[in-house]
Amino acid sequence: MSSPSHRSEYKILLVLAVVSSLALLAMVWSGLVREDRSGQPGLRTTRSTNIDGMLACYELFDRLEIPVERSHRMLLAGQLDDVAVVFLIEPRIALNTGEIVELGAWIERGGTLITSADMEIVKDLAPAAADLVYVDRSSHADSGSTRTLPLSKDVEEVSLETNDVLALKVPDERTTRKTVEPLFEDAHGVRIAEHRMRLGRLILLSDSSFLANEHLGSRDNSVLAVNLVSYARSGASGRRVLFDEYHFGFGDGSQGFRLLASLLLTTSTGWSVLTLTAAGILLLLYKGRRFGPRRDLAGQRRRRSKMEYVCAVGATYRAAGAHKLTLRLIYNWFRQRAAGRTGITPTAANRLLAQELARRGRARAEEIQRTLDDCDGLLARPAVSQRQLTAALSRLAQIEKEALDGLGNGK
Repeated sequence: MSSPSHRSEYKILLVLAVVSSLALLAMVWSGLVREDRSGQPGLRTTRSTNIDGMLACYELFDRLEIPVERSHRMLLAGQLDDVAVVFLIEPRIALNTGEIVELGAWIERGGTLITSADMEIVKDLAPAAADLVYVDRSSHADSGSTRTLPLSKDVEEVSLETNDVLALKVPDERTTRKTVEPLFEDAHGVRIAEHRMRLGRLILLSDSSFLANEHLGSRDNSVLAVNLVSYARSGASGRRVLFDEYHFGFGDGSQGFRLLASLLLTTSTGWSVLTLTAAGILLLLYKGRRFGPRRDLAGQRRRRSKMEYVCAVGATYRAAGAHKLTLRLIYNWFRQRAAGRTGITPTAANRLLAQELARRGRARAEEIQRTLDDCDGLLARPAVSQRQLTAALSRLAQIEKEALDGLGNGK
């Protein structure tokens, strides 16, 4: 079977590259559109230096000598000892039931939880507050003056990514002491609010981008961040400020793999990685395929016999004129091999050796014995001629093929 031309291989590779590129562009475009419509930020982790991370905020608090730490474990009782404030901003891994119970009890004892306006978390921790607040994503602006609220000190203007505001519902007479109070508002509306839970607070952020690396240095965002953490620490039972990292995947291995799988399947970058991986696997399958049918080893040309190899080595001695020495070496090698095949000693009589070889091959015992006797006769002479050596070696090679190798396959 003729081998395929390189031109056909290049065509296949070109088609594969075009299809992979189109799929990659489609997935990236789809992911970018989906992320743009959802308005969800990236990871708000304090270990990230990208635009959505919060490393700059963490460093700011640390330089102001606010005792900040990172939490890489679940938010349970042992992790919350001596903690005044917990930042749980845009978590990618949901809180479990045990964490909800422990966090609720910790807040009621005097702790403060600062979180994005994730209604699932609010519903689990404070169902009464979830009935009184929701995120309004309508892009309307109020040109009126803003009120002076607890977090408005020294803050004239902030820079946020969205116009999301917290729409606070007016409670009725039966919902006393369960209201959601505004803490900061701008021209768009209420941006930060709190809900009291006995001795502690649940602080909600409609837009957490003012804490991100990209926006922390814009306008008065850093002042608002400091006002927020200072207000949250006031009157708290503990002193430490904790930034949650566990729910970004910086915990045990199973949660990390779960987060990685989520990022691969829900982000444009993840789809890009999966597409390139699939293209690489297809390329490996294409380059690793088998060309043509399997070759039949039985149909290959017979290999040279070992006797032919020995004769070739003996040619060196013949060239030097050592005909008798050449015959003695090859004849002794032949008898040793014949003795090993038949199970008798190399010094056995020629008649016995010939009979045993004839039983195992196609040559006749008389011809084998006559060849062996002739070789013994030549070695008994003072000298051996070139013609006599060639004839003897030819007959030994024929016996080796017919008797020692059975069907003469030269093994």
